[in-house]
Amino acid sequence: MGRNSLAQTRRSQIIQAFYRCVISQGLAKTSMRMIAKEAGVQPSALHHYFKDRDEMIEEMVAYYTDLFFHGFLEEMAGYDDEKERLDRAAEFLFSPAMINEEATSFFYDCCAEAKGNPRVRQSLAKLFRRFRQTILEYFSDLAIRNGLNREDIQDIATLIIAVHEGIELQWHMSPEDVSLERSLLLAKRIVKSFLLGQGRDELRRAV
Repeated sequence: MGRNSLAQTRRSQIIQAFYRCVISQGLAKTSMRMIAKEAGVQPSALHHYFKDRDEMIEEMVAYYTDLFFHGFLEEMAGYDDEKERLDRAAEFLFSPAMINEEATSFFYDCCAEAKGNPRVRQSLAKLFRRFRQTILEYFSDLAIRNGLNREDIQDIATLIIAVHEGIELQWHMSPEDVSLERSLLLAKRIVKSFLLGQGRDELRRAV
């Protein structure tokens, strides 16, 4: 293993340790010393691999964003039928892989940090851009065949993310009040109504 590969492996180990600390203690309470202990390294080693805590947060967001998108694309690769692709994509967004106590706590801790931290805010902005871009690429052929242009698909991607994040937040705050199963059924109806052309006129009147 080369020096660069070894350094990248160690960086990944530290980022994973950072994530575990955030899950157990919260981002605000996670110190560099705590991360080092969890990673099994000296605190000075953290500064060898990362400039500062903000860089570690940026890398942590990017690392887990990559895991999500790779998981999504792998899961969707086996579906060719257009309507089945719609169903399976919606099911993935509302699955335990996407909405669970651990991942949601981490995400909203990062959102809280972003309020006073421009670098973290930019990291989350990149996450949402990538989210929209993935939806655009995944559904573009289907949407275009049903009379939607790229701008329409961009708006639909924004809507899908808004529905997902809104339901995730409500579920996180009071899971006894929010049914992910019923939310999934509603999300499927909303997405199909636009991507299959049924909501095209309503969308264009709205903008």
